[in-house]
Amino acid sequence: MRLLKATALLVTAALACACGPEDQPVPGTPSAAASSTAPPAPPSTPASGAASSAPPSAPVAAAGSHVSEGMVGANATNPFRIEVRAVERHAELTVLRMEIMTTATSNAIGDFGYGILPASFARFRLLDPVGRKVYFTLRENDGDGEAFGTRHLPPAGAYPDDFLPGVRYPVEVYFPPLPATAEAVSIVPDMPMGPMTGIPVTDGGAEPAARERDSSEPKAGDTFQWPVVVPNGKIWSGVSDLNELVETPVKSTTREGDKETIGLRTDVLFAFDEARLSAKAAAVLDDVAEETRRRADPAKPPITIIGHTDDKGDDGYNQTLSVRRARAVQEYLAARLGTDYQYKPEGKGESEPIAKNQKKDGSDDPAGRARNRRVEISYSIKKQGPDVTTTTDPSTDRVRGSTVAPAPFRADPGARAAGFTWSFRNQTDQLKVDVLPLYRDGAYVVASFDITKVNKGTFIPVPDPFSGWDHEFSSGSDFGAFILVDPATKARYHPLKMYTEFVENYVPALEEGETGRAYVYYPAPPDDRTSITLEVLNGGAYPGIPIGR
Repeated sequence: MRLLKATALLVTAALACACGPEDQPVPGTPSAAASSTAPPAPPSTPASGAASSAPPSAPVAAAGSHVSEGMVGANATNPFRIEVRAVERHAELTVLRMEIMTTATSNAIGDFGYGILPASFARFRLLDPVGRKVYFTLRENDGDGEAFGTRHLPPAGAYPDDFLPGVRYPVEVYFPPLPATAEAVSIVPDMPMGPMTGIPVTDGGAEPAARERDSSEPKAGDTFQWPVVVPNGKIWSGVSDLNELVETPVKSTTREGDKETIGLRTDVLFAFDEARLSAKAAAVLDDVAEETRRRADPAKPPITIIGHTDDKGDDGYNQTLSVRRARAVQEYLAARLGTDYQYKPEGKGESEPIAKNQKKDGSDDPAGRARNRRVEISYSIKKQGPDVTTTTDPSTDRVRGSTVAPAPFRADPGARAAGFTWSFRNQTDQLKVDVLPLYRDGAYVVASFDITKVNKGTFIPVPDPFSGWDHEFSSGSDFGAFILVDPATKARYHPLKMYTEFVENYVPALEEGETGRAYVYYPAPPDDRTSITLEVLNGGAYPGIPIGR
């Protein structure tokens, strides 16, 4: 979807100003949610609907209680008002019902879908912040197809309808079925507007039905019905687990779905070229054993311990060394954890580096080698929910917050907490970034930014202005240059990742004085943290950013 987004930005900019960007788009990767002949979700991430006993339904939102305003599309000239009426759980799918209107005084292009001339509403996504999954719109044939549901199409012609000022448009979009445990979700649009958190999920409601386009032409004050296409034929259904990375100077913690991996640098465990644990290894491994006891599920064995080396030395020797180190860590953990767990030690030698062993000029890279020398401990995580606390005290050894209840709905995250000016493209573009307060949403925190074009001219965000953090996990994020850092633990929190994309939106094309709202989801820091530092690549650090509930 990144490539589609870049293409749409280029096309819109060319139509608007007959000029192109100085840089070429960076090719992206397609969404990795799988396709199916529906309505089931991808086999790798089953999204089978409700269990037999659902919890009490959340109350239906009153009209006007879940309203968001922001831009839609590749530039800031398309302001919209979106009112969410319901998120309904049905047996075979989920229905998002909205009312959408432009707040512009002239016709607005509704770029709510993907592709050059989108007519659907595919850019809406649902996030279950407790169940830790993202749900994509059901689409025709494959992930590049039009989303089922409302389509702003004229009776004939190749171009989608514009949105007319003062006209209200009811819109419904379909998603894979939500589980019975999901009581509230967040709408995380792939558009330059903020997320809509705390939307209650209700059971039942009117079954989806095809609708024809209203026959009369709308005028200001009317409610106008566009055609609705219900899922049929071959249906693409996408559900993505959420992957996260938290790093400290000693270890990293990566979560992919229900799997968690603790990566320990072997430099803190072993002397160089040795497989015997050092004296300082005990404190590190005692902490890992305690964390593993709290989080690993003994009913889903094994705990896998994998040793890795850098590429110095003979391949066979490195392979043997990595196995010996994995077994040394396994023996220590088994002595602390007891017989409730099963273990599987193995070695990968130098075959799976996570960093470069050499710099671009061919010289040695000691920092990269140090990251490659590691032991990774992986396990399945125990079931969690908003009533299961995973961080029970403010120990500085613990860097991950618990799963709290979904965030309540908020129209705005709050007043500016920090700010800076970002120079881009040899300082021909100046962007003012206002950092807004963070808040917790389930297992995560939401960071929001207002981004304003300061100087004259058209800013075209190709390549993405805030990407570029040199890390294999988050370098693909549109906001990879923004990392959260906990001053107490030095823990570093990277943007939350789906399969290939991130839970974020993007910076639109901007003219002087125009502002776009950006957001990024991150893993939550410990529960007692009420503020955090935002570290910006080549842009300094901004401490004391508030974290609310």
